[in-house]
Amino acid sequence: MKLYMPQILGIVNITEDSFSDGGLYLNYDKALEKSLKLIEDGADIIDLGAASSNPAAKEIEPQEEINRLKPVVGHLLSKNIPVSIDSFKPDVQRYALKSKVQYLNDIQGFPYTEIYPELAESDCKLIVMHSIQRLGPATVIETKPEKVFDEIIDFFLQRIKLLQNSGISSDRIILDPGMGFFLGSNPESSIYVLKNISRLKEYFNLPILVSVSRKSFLGTIVGREVNERGSATLATEIYLSYMGVDYIRTHDVRALNDALKMFEALNLIE
Repeated sequence: MKLYMPQILGIVNITEDSFSDGGLYLNYDKALEKSLKLIEDGADIIDLGAASSNPAAKEIEPQEEINRLKPVVGHLLSKNIPVSIDSFKPDVQRYALKSKVQYLNDIQGFPYTEIYPELAESDCKLIVMHSIQRLGPATVIETKPEKVFDEIIDFFLQRIKLLQNSGISSDRIILDPGMGFFLGSNPESSIYVLKNISRLKEYFNLPILVSVSRKSFLGTIVGREVNERGSATLATEIYLSYMGVDYIRTHDVRALNDALKMFEALNLIE
């Protein structure tokens, strides 16, 4: 069985309270250093987030997000490094579009139709994420796996139609089913979606992005704290590569890139 070579998004959280690295990269120099290190480690795209979305996160004003992002985005784009902005706020997304970033990553899946004309005028790729919360950050809710998967299908059907009717071509759309608390506090819902990820890709025939990196459901399964979930993360990411996922968003770019290189050397990658 062959693996597919996914594009790797390296995560840089310019935040105070992200669940695994909050406070580490609030300083511009540290955020830029981390971004460049991830590129060196094999990242294809840098995914920058300036406001956390975990259940305990505090609210950040859009202008504060922009202020945190601006110097790092400017430097990376000046070096022709592809950038993804992780934000669900229209004002931050407008800043990202004006800056000509290559990707917008919205955990709410672009619910605010007032920005659709601006999205349509750009050529930025849109990462449309599903979450059971629909609006706002993650919450702690137990869910039923099969029901969650059906809701993912319904959500994407509706959202894709809205985006396409607004003049956004399907070749700019990337689908992210969500993971961890975005699917439910119980690990079974995330596992069910992972086991059916190829069904999702076949159903929509669109690129799929998944981010399992250090997520709570992995910790529940293996009994490890946040910064001890590297092995569980990598195992799941390799599985996703077998399933033909197009993009993997991860904290530990080097581990994933090294593993994929070894599979490539063993002639196990298409």
